[in-house]
Amino acid sequence: MRPITFVHAADLHLDAASGGLGADMPPAFAERLHSATFVALDRLVALCLAEQADFLVLAGDVYNHEDGSLRAQIALRDACARLDAAGIPVFIAHGNHDPLSSRIASLVMPSGTVVFGEDVSVHPVVRDGETIALVHGISHASTRETRNLARRFARTADACPQVGVLHCTIGTADGEQRYAPCTVEDLASTGLDYWALGHIHLRQVLCETPRVVYPGSTQGLHIGEEGDHGCTLVRVDAAGGIVLEERPLGPIRWQAVRVDIGPQPAMRTMESKGRPPTDTPRQATAATSAYDAPLADVDGLVARTVRAIEEAAAEAHAGCTGMVIRLVFEGRGPLDRLLRRPTDASDLLDLLRGEVADLTPPCWVKDMEVHTRPDVDMDAMLRRDDLLGATLRNATEALQSPDGMSGARTALAALYEHHAARKALPPLDEATLAALIADAGTLCLDLLESD
Repeated sequence: MRPITFVHAADLHLDAASGGLGADMPPAFAERLHSATFVALDRLVALCLAEQADFLVLAGDVYNHEDGSLRAQIALRDACARLDAAGIPVFIAHGNHDPLSSRIASLVMPSGTVVFGEDVSVHPVVRDGETIALVHGISHASTRETRNLARRFARTADACPQVGVLHCTIGTADGEQRYAPCTVEDLASTGLDYWALGHIHLRQVLCETPRVVYPGSTQGLHIGEEGDHGCTLVRVDAAGGIVLEERPLGPIRWQAVRVDIGPQPAMRTMESKGRPPTDTPRQATAATSAYDAPLADVDGLVARTVRAIEEAAAEAHAGCTGMVIRLVFEGRGPLDRLLRRPTDASDLLDLLRGEVADLTPPCWVKDMEVHTRPDVDMDAMLRRDDLLGATLRNATEALQSPDGMSGARTALAALYEHHAARKALPPLDEATLAALIADAGTLCLDLLESD
């Protein structure tokens, strides 16, 4: 059997608009963000050409909307034309964001591009008169495909590698919003060698035999899709062995950066950067003393935050041209009150944006989350015989008691079940409920102890 190389990508979401970003983002950065999905597509084509791939598979959601923009569809056609000119066929399965009904019929794809239809079809990849692989695939006919499409696939008698292309939900990954739902067992029972899946935007390898892979999206679309995004380069050797290589493509990296406002020994900071610890107890004491107390001033907070962003930026791949940052402040310290005052927090955000704008890659701080706590002796507060002590004890007991959590959930039910509010609020799971109770206690502490 001849060795083959192919590229598996999915969820390009061409022309997607990134949500949750304010109008105060610099225009140059905003344009870089808006063009990111198209840059990732160009890099995908370049990878296929550089690796002399035998074929490319795109496993759904190539476009971001059912009425995919003309710009997006022309970009895809032109990308396929570049690969067609190099003799690299492209196999496209449409998903829930871009079902077959969304395509502009007047756009003609190159002859080397296969767009799968509503039923499974099988197409050979031929080199020098030899079929080196078979690619099976199916597209979603509509935006709400609820059938198990995996059960329609079946291996042929051919001995070459056989690849399935499907946009689907495995198990309960989407909760109630499941598209073409199936199981790994459904996929394995078909006898195919590799499953090129789409729909989940973070990379996952769900099975080794057969290989069942979500490559993730080519470009992260929001802060919930952190880190590098790209595609999977697949090499199949003459014995049928499969080796996967993850290749980053997305030019914009989304990242939550955590900053602790509490004590942070210099020893720990040095070790985290790969430098050896100090050699003598005297040196260690001197190094640690600089951080043996919580941050107490804005300058120190800015310095620590910029350092954390710099470390996050250093982890980005070489092709990253910008980072969108969410700052998450944690820990206990006197700056808790400042961070919780809206005006001060807004000023701090503006200051930090200016401090990191010229980093490499350029960074934009989109927002901040504050999960800090006051710098107080909480045990002493809980023992107080006043309104604050009673409030804090109630919050603590609620967190530690199933009945208390249930009572808090009941109290919040009217808000979370309101027809308008529930569209904007996250699901009220246990972690969210616990965070709300803890934040309520912190807010009471701040208000009742304010000067």
